[in-house]
Amino acid sequence: MQQEQYRRPEAAPSAGTPWAHGPGRPKDIPETAVILNQRIITRESLDSSVPAALKLKKRIKRFALDNELDHLPIGDIVSVALDEWLTARGF
Repeated sequence: MQQEQYRRPEAAPSAGTPWAHGPGRPKDIPETAVILNQRIITRESLDSSVPAALKLKKRIKRFALDNELDHLPIGDIVSVALDEWLTARGF
């Protein structure tokens, strides 16, 4: 079965003031991989709502089942995504 290629939609122009670009990743913030590879990690809760149309919960469950995973480290996945997003914007 051939996999479909998906193109990311171009960012829609902002209706307001564009986001400020930060001064760069703070020097005292370690790389995500360094933190996630530690045996003991101090964690904090991050509560977020996501668009239901993306069906993220269903897709996560399907991914875990298809990959025979008992536990999917959703907090680690979110950490990587948010860290990359913030770093790309200089924060």
